[in-house]
Amino acid sequence: MSRDKLRRVLRSLWIGHLLGLVMVVFFVAAPRLAAAECPDIPLAVAGPMTGDSAVYGEEMRRGAQLATDDINARGGIGGCKIALMVLDDQGDPATAIAIARAFARDRIRFVVGHYNSGASVPASTIYAKNNTLMVSPASTNPALTEFKLWNVVRTAGRDDVQGTFAGEYMADHFPEGNLAIVSDGTPYGDGLANKARRALRAKGHPEKLATKIRYDQADFVDLIRKMKAAKIEVVFFAGLGSQLGPLIRQTDEAGLHAQFISGDGAMIKDLTVLAGPAVENTLIVFSPEDRSNPAAANVVTRFRSQGFEPEAYTLKSYAAVQVIARGIEMAGAQAPRLVAAAIRSGKPISTVLGDLTFDAKGDRREPDVMMYVWTKQANGGFSLEPMK
Repeated sequence: MSRDKLRRVLRSLWIGHLLGLVMVVFFVAAPRLAAAECPDIPLAVAGPMTGDSAVYGEEMRRGAQLATDDINARGGIGGCKIALMVLDDQGDPATAIAIARAFARDRIRFVVGHYNSGASVPASTIYAKNNTLMVSPASTNPALTEFKLWNVVRTAGRDDVQGTFAGEYMADHFPEGNLAIVSDGTPYGDGLANKARRALRAKGHPEKLATKIRYDQADFVDLIRKMKAAKIEVVFFAGLGSQLGPLIRQTDEAGLHAQFISGDGAMIKDLTVLAGPAVENTLIVFSPEDRSNPAAANVVTRFRSQGFEPEAYTLKSYAAVQVIARGIEMAGAQAPRLVAAAIRSGKPISTVLGDLTFDAKGDRREPDVMMYVWTKQANGGFSLEPMK
């Protein structure tokens, strides 16, 4: 992180801290506005509210906000209302760490976030040391829960499920093909790629090319040259859609018409803009369509009435707030360690994703993976459809 960027981050965090102090002074000065025996429960949603992944940050914010509004409208948690705040980590690990430290200083004990595993993994250790429970609706790297911290839960699935699913799919559907695995070099990408590689080898069909790119790379000439030399036919890209789109386009323009497969990080609306017509038949491993879950019907209808389509991480973020709220109720206290233990007890928690149960690591036990395909429509456009 540059010095100027760091100064901007710290300045924004200092301002947020100052506003928090002002709020404290306000509530102390006006005790009649909130019952002294049940003050608001501070809960933060932290994600990329700006930058390349801002669309996901907006989904997280909208999901957490509606869940908070709904819980508060029903009287809160044991009469206590949730006070939601939103912070922008820009999808940047250093910024996420700065935010985590600011949360600890301001005694925020419940966090919905972060989005990318590269931010969640380092932030989680800071939260653990400072008595803060983190529920991620999006971070899927296995390392997030394999560290066995007391304070991590996620309503998303895991990369090893996605990666294993993708590897097995490649081996089963392209048994004679030359396969490549490309990681963007981030914790997210490496975790996804490693599981896909192991699944391929377990099926007796190891990849012909395994390589990495930089997470900010935009020119893929060297990579495409390697793929051509290896006569690659199928590529599993473990990274984000902001890079997958240009990679698909450049590969197609170079005359290599490979079959691309990717994980949930490539689930972006503008992939068709980035990839162009070559996006057709691109496969994406993602969770089952949350919007089709009967438990989410009412919430989906209300989002749509607001002119917002609750895609990708919206409902997982709504569910994250529900999990925290129910955990507090089950624990009978707001103590984060007790809440985490209650959530991880294996008892079902009703959410917009259906009933969820969590293991001792904080991972959901219910399967959360299927295959989608970008399909050309009659009007010439493209849409992402579940594989039949």
